[in-house]
Amino acid sequence: MLDSAKSSALYDDWLTPRRFAALLAVFVVASWPQVFFGLQTFVFRDFGYYAYPIAFHLRESFWHGEFPLWNPLSYCGSPFLAQWNTQVLYPPALFYILFPLSWSLGVFCLLHLYLGGLGMFYLARRWTGSNLASAVAGIAFAFSGLTVNSLMWPGFIPGLGWMPWVVLLVERAWREGGRLVVVAAIVGALQMLSGAVEAILMTWLLLGALFLLDLINGGFPRGKMIARTVFVVVLVAGLCAAQILPFLELLHHSQRQDNFGAALWAMPPTGWANFLVPLFHSQRTFHSVYAQPGQDWTYSYYVGVFTVALALLAPWQARSGRVWTLAALTLLCLVLALGDATPLYTWCRQHIAFVKLMRFPIKFVILPVFTIPLLAAFALETNSDPARRQKVWLAVWSSIVVVMLGLFWWSLKLPRPGDEPSAIVANGAMRMLFFTVIGAGWLVAWKISAPKPRRMLQLLLLVFIWLDVSHHAPQPAMVNRPVYDPGMARSLPAPVIGQSRAMVSHKAETELLSSFVPDANGDYLSRRVALFCNCNLLDGIPKVDGFFPLQLSQQYQVQLLLYSVDAPDAAPAPLLDFLGASQITSQTNLFNWTPRSGQMPMITGGQKPVFAGDDQAYWAIFKPEFNPRAIVYLPPEDAAFVPDTNSAAVQVSDPHFAAQHIEATVDAAAPSLVVIAQTYYEPWHASVDGQPAKLLRANYAFQAVAVPAGRHQLRLDYQDRQFYIGAAISLAAILACALAWLWLPKNKPLPAPADRE
Repeated sequence: MLDSAKSSALYDDWLTPRRFAALLAVFVVASWPQVFFGLQTFVFRDFGYYAYPIAFHLRESFWHGEFPLWNPLSYCGSPFLAQWNTQVLYPPALFYILFPLSWSLGVFCLLHLYLGGLGMFYLARRWTGSNLASAVAGIAFAFSGLTVNSLMWPGFIPGLGWMPWVVLLVERAWREGGRLVVVAAIVGALQMLSGAVEAILMTWLLLGALFLLDLINGGFPRGKMIARTVFVVVLVAGLCAAQILPFLELLHHSQRQDNFGAALWAMPPTGWANFLVPLFHSQRTFHSVYAQPGQDWTYSYYVGVFTVALALLAPWQARSGRVWTLAALTLLCLVLALGDATPLYTWCRQHIAFVKLMRFPIKFVILPVFTIPLLAAFALETNSDPARRQKVWLAVWSSIVVVMLGLFWWSLKLPRPGDEPSAIVANGAMRMLFFTVIGAGWLVAWKISAPKPRRMLQLLLLVFIWLDVSHHAPQPAMVNRPVYDPGMARSLPAPVIGQSRAMVSHKAETELLSSFVPDANGDYLSRRVALFCNCNLLDGIPKVDGFFPLQLSQQYQVQLLLYSVDAPDAAPAPLLDFLGASQITSQTNLFNWTPRSGQMPMITGGQKPVFAGDDQAYWAIFKPEFNPRAIVYLPPEDAAFVPDTNSAAVQVSDPHFAAQHIEATVDAAAPSLVVIAQTYYEPWHASVDGQPAKLLRANYAFQAVAVPAGRHQLRLDYQDRQFYIGAAISLAAILACALAWLWLPKNKPLPAPADRE
C-alpha cells in the first residue's frame, strides 16, 4: 500500500493543496457568480422564508445592542437563541452581521460549501495519499445535490462544511495527541455551534465507528486514545454549553416531546435509483425544481455516477478496515433513509434514542453523501495491473449502464403521475454520457507517460466531474437583492410590538404553502406582503404564528387549534381579541389585510381568576363565550399565589415593551391579576416594585402576575439561567483550551504521503 501511495503521489504531484484550493474556488465562483458579485442571491424555499429573516433579526438585534435570547415577533413570543440553528453564538455569523446581509448571507453559505470541499480534499488526502483522488472526492462532496440543496439553510450548510475537518482533526487528535486535541475541540465546537443537528450527529457517528476500529486494531496506545478522545469531547461540550443548555431546556418544554420520533419524509423505495438517474420518479415543483414524492427535505443527493461506480469498487480494491467501515455505514444509512419501508428503521426508532433524533428518515442520506466520495477516492487511488484495471472498469461501466437503461425503460413505460419521462431520460442520458467520458478519460490518463498532456487531461476530467455534479438537475431560481430590503409598503399600518399583532388566516397559510408565482422576485415580494412564515421579521411586525422548528408545548397546542383543518378561518373572536390581533388576512385576497376591531391591549388587569386544569382551560379559551376581559384561567396549583378571587378595577398605563423586558404602571383598586398576552416560559421573571413576584401561566399558554392594591411598577425580564450557566462553563472551557495549548507539546509534521492503512 505504501508503494501504491508513492506511485500515486508521483502521478498527481502537480495537484498541490494550494492548486486544488484555487481550482475549487474557481468552480464555486463560476457556479454562482451573481451571488459573489452582488447581482442576485438565493431565495429558494427556506432561505427566503425561514433563514434570511432569522439572520436579519439576529443582525438587527446586534446593531441595536440587544442579545437575542427571546423573539417577541413570532408565536406571541418565542425563545430565539435556544432554537440553536439561529446561530447567535456561531462566530463566523459575524460575517453576515457586519456586511450587507442581502449579499453576505449568500456568500456565507457558499464559503461553507467551499470549506466542505477543501476539508474533504484534506481528509481524503490523509487517508489515501493521492492528491488527484482527493480532488475527485472534494469536488463530488462540495457540489453534491445535498450540499447544494443545503445552501438554503445557513444554519445547516456550515455543519456540512465543517464535517470533514472534524473527522480529520478528531481522528488525528486521538492518534497523535498534543495541541491537535485543542484544535480538534475548537473545530468540533464550531460545527456544534452552527446548529446543524443532524450533520453533527452523523459526524460523530462516523467518528465513533472509526474510533472503535482503531481501538480494535490496536495500532495506537488504547489508554491515550481514550483519554484524548474524552478530553476532546469534554472540551467541545464545554465550549458549546452556552448554546446546548438553553436548547435542551427548550427541547424539554417543546412540542417535540410527543412526536419527535415521527417517521416523516423518508426516501421513497426507489430512492437509491436517484444516485444514477437524478430525476427518476421526481416531479416538477416549486420554480421548476424537481423533488421526490413523499419527502421535501432535499431535492437531490446526487454525487455523480462516476463517484458511485468507484465507491462500489472500493471494498474490493482498497481492502482495509476503514474502507469496510465506511461501506457498512453507507449501506446502513441508505437503508435507514427508507424509513418505515424497512423493518430495520421501524425497530431502530422504537429502541434506539439516536434514531429518534433524526425526525426525517431522509436525513440519514447525509452520511452516504459524505462517505461515497471518500470510498471513491480509495478506489481511484488503488493501483493495479493496467489490463486488469481496464477489464474491471469495463465490467462496472457496462453493469451501471444496463441499470440506467433499465431505469429509462421504467420511466417511459411505467411513469407515475407527475413524472416527465422525456425530461428524466434526457437528464439521465447526459449523466450516462459524463460517466462514460470521465471513465474512459481516466483509463487514458493512466496510460499517458508525458507529464504535461497527462496533467491537462486530468484537469479536464476534474472539470467534467464538476460539470456533471453541479449541473445534474435544474437549479432553483434566484432573486434580486432589493426584494429583501426592509420597509415594504402595506395596505394597512403595521402592528407594533406591545400594541397588537397580525394574524395570517388558515386559508392563506394553506394556499401559500401550495401555490407560487412563476417570477421568483414577484413570488417572494407577494409572500412578504402576506407575512408568510418568518417574513414578518424583515419589517419587525409581530404576528400570532411563526415558523421555527421548536415551539413551546402549550403555545404549539394553541396554534394547532387556531390553524386546525376542522375550523379553517373560524378562529374564535374572543381569543383573537385576547391575542391582540388587529388585522387578519383578507378572505378575498391572500395579499391584502382586513382590520379587526375589539382587540385587547397586550397588558390587561382585573380579570376574575378561574382555576381549571389544562384540558379545561385549553378548550375554554376557544369557546365563543370566552370573555378574556372578565375572566382568566389559571392552573389549580397557582391558587396559593392569588390573594383574591374577585374581579377588580385595574388601570394599566405607560406600557413599555422591549425584546426581553416589559414594564408598566398598574393602579389596582384591590388585590388583582395583571394578564400579559405573551407566551409563558419559565425564564421570564416578574417583579412588582422591584420585588420578585410569581409569574403565573394564564389562559393555558400565556402570562399573569398577582399585584396588591394600589399603584405599582410591574416589570417582566427574560433571564435564561441555562444560558448564564452555560456561558460560565464555556468561558471555563476557553480557559482550559488556552492552558492546554500552553501545556501540550507541538505536533510533529507528518511525512508525505499522509497516514494510510
